[in-house]
Amino acid sequence: MEKKFQVMLTFAALIVLVAGLYIFTNWFSIITGYFTGESEQARLAQCLQKQGAELYSSDFCSECEQQKTVFGKSFAQINYIDCGKEKENCPNIQQVPAWFIPNSEEKIHYGLKTLNELKNLAGCENDI
Repeated sequence: MEKKFQVMLTFAALIVLVAGLYIFTNWFSIITGYFTGESEQARLAQCLQKQGAELYSSDFCSECEQQKTVFGKSFAQINYIDCGKEKENCPNIQQVPAWFIPNSEEKIHYGLKTLNELKNLAGCENDI
């Protein structure tokens, strides 16, 4: 009987711990996107869109394609400028991919960026 009680007490403690993480943090929503029904990519894309951030890219650039896949389906929310094969549509951009983030210290950020890098650059930590 005592062993059964210990098992039940441990099980109850685990339920309380998981419920606490679910209620008091956004851990569960980040991992599964279940709580808000949105993924981390979608929330970051919305934050970048609100700020007026733009991705300068080209269909002929492998890093640009990788940058698109970082956002998955949420890429449709990103303000995307196609610079063309020789960057003819973006004369002020040195290389692609490049992010223009108006709220950041340096306005243009070159190279492939992770979600965390973009979140930090744009100050979207509280939005995600």
